[in-house]
Amino acid sequence: MRVGALDVGRARIGLAVGEEGRPFAFGRGYLVRQGLERDVEALLDFVRREGLARLVVGLPLRTDGTMSEEAQGVLALVEALRARGVEVVLVDERYTTKLAERRLREAPRRLKRDKGKLDEMAAVVLLEDYLAGGA
Repeated sequence: MRVGALDVGRARIGLAVGEEGRPFAFGRGYLVRQGLERDVEALLDFVRREGLARLVVGLPLRTDGTMSEEAQGVLALVEALRARGVEVVLVDERYTTKLAERRLREAPRRLKRDKGKLDEMAAVVLLEDYLAGGA
C-alpha cells in the first residue's frame, strides 16, 4: 500500500511517498502554501497522482508534548482532507526538522540553500519513521 507524508509548515508543505512494508521513503518536492482550500486541492491532486491509500501528517507539538500554535493550523488542514475522504494519520513530528537538517548537511550547497528541500526531507524522515513502526 502506498503511503504519503506531509511536513506542514507556514510557508510550504514537504511531500514524501513510500510503501508499507518497506523502510524507505522518497521525497516528492514541496508545495508553496496558498490558503486552506488551494492547499487541500493541491494535496488531493498529490494523493491521486501518487495513488496513495493514506497520508501521514506531522503534528508540531512543543517539547513538553502540548499543542503549538502551528498544530492548530495542521489540524484544520487534516480535518479538511478527511472531509474530502482522505485517510490521515497524525504523528508527533518533534525533532523531524533537526534530523532533516543533519541529513542535508552532506548535500551540495545549492540544496542546503533551498528551504523547500528541508521541508521535503522532513517529510521523508517522518515517513521513514512511520514505516519503521516508530510513529
